[in-house]
Amino acid sequence: MKTKFVNIFWGIILILVSGVLLAQALGYIDFDTFSQQFWVMAFGIASAAFFFSYFLNGVRNWGWLFPACIFAALAATTWMVTSDMAGSFLGAPILAAIALPFYVGFALDRKNWGLLIPAFVLTVITLITFLADRVPGEWIGALVLFSIGLPFLVAFLADRRRWWALIPAGIMIVLAVVTLLPVFVSGEWIGAVVMYAIALPFLVVYLLDRSRRWALIPAGVLAVVGTIPLFSLFLGEEVTGAAVMFLFSLPFFVVYFWSKDNWWALIPAGVFASIGVVVVLSMFVPGESDLVVAGKPFAISGLMEAVLFLGFAITFGILWLRCKSQPTAWAKYPTVGLLAAAVLAFAFGEKFNDYWPAMVMLVIGVMLLLNAFRKKSPAA
Repeated sequence: MKTKFVNIFWGIILILVSGVLLAQALGYIDFDTFSQQFWVMAFGIASAAFFFSYFLNGVRNWGWLFPACIFAALAATTWMVTSDMAGSFLGAPILAAIALPFYVGFALDRKNWGLLIPAFVLTVITLITFLADRVPGEWIGALVLFSIGLPFLVAFLADRRRWWALIPAGIMIVLAVVTLLPVFVSGEWIGAVVMYAIALPFLVVYLLDRSRRWALIPAGVLAVVGTIPLFSLFLGEEVTGAAVMFLFSLPFFVVYFWSKDNWWALIPAGVFASIGVVVVLSMFVPGESDLVVAGKPFAISGLMEAVLFLGFAITFGILWLRCKSQPTAWAKYPTVGLLAAAVLAFAFGEKFNDYWPAMVMLVIGVMLLLNAFRKKSPAA
C-alpha cells in the first residue's frame, strides 16, 4: 500500500513538473524571473518530499537518499551563491550528497563493502574541493588514488581471509606515490608501463589457480587502462575517443557473458559501447551539414542523440527481457523512457534539447500511475 501511494504521488508530481518544463520550453514561463530564494525553497521542498518517500518505503531502500540528498545539496549550494560565496568548495555539497547514500547502504549491509569505494572516492573529492585552489594537481591525483585503495584495505582489516583485498589496496597506494614522482620520460609510456606492471600479478594469480577467475577482472581492466594512453601517440583524437569507449565496455561485457548472474555489468558495457558507436558515426558525418528527412532539413546532432538514446534503450531492453530469471523487471521504465527519448530526438532534431526533460518526465509519470493502478495477479 505504501509503495502504491509513493508511485501515485511521484507520478502526479512528475507529470506536473513535465507540464511546467514544457511551458518553459514554449515560452510561457521564464525561469530567470524566479529569485534564487525561490529555488532554495523549491529544492528544499523537493528534498523533504524524497526524504518522506525514503522513510515511508523503509530505511533499507536507501536509493531514495540520492535525490533527497542531492536536492538538499542544491538548496545549500544555491543559498551559498545568494550569500556571495565563491570558490571551488561550492561543489562540495553535491559530492557529499552523492557519497552519503553509499555510506548508509554499507551501514545497512556490512557485507556490501564495495559501496565504500564510491563513498570514499567522493568523500576525498569533496575534501579536494576545499584544497583545489591551494594544492598542486599531483597531490590531488594522489589523494584520489589513495581513496580508491582505502576501502580494500578496510575490507582486509575487517576480515583477514580477504587476502586478495591487499592487492588492489597496495596497487592504488603505489599509484598514489607514483603520481608524486618526477617524470623522466613521456607520460603516456609511464602510465602504460605502470598499469601493465600492476595487471601482471592478477594474471599470475589466475594462472596459478584457475578457480580464482576474479583475478582476470582487475587484470583486464588495468591492461585496458594502460593501453589508453598509447592511443594518443598513434591515433587521431576521434579514433582515440571511440577506442577508449570500446575498451571501457570490454571488461564489463566479459563479466556479463562470463556469468549471466552479473546482469548489472551490461549497463556500463552498453553505455560505453553506445557512446563509442556515436563517436564512430560522428567521424563519417560532417558536423556542420544537415540530412534531409521527408523533404525537410534534419540536424546531425539530433541523429546522434537518437542513436545514443537508442543504444541505451537496447541495453536496458535486454535486461528487461531477462526479468524472468533475474531481478530486472524495473528495466522496463528506463527502456521505455530512453526509447521515447530516441524517437523524440529523431523527430525534433536540434529542438530536442528544448523538449526532452518535459517529455521524459511525462512518460515516467504516466508509467508510475499506470503501475500503481494496474490490477496485480493474485499470489499463488
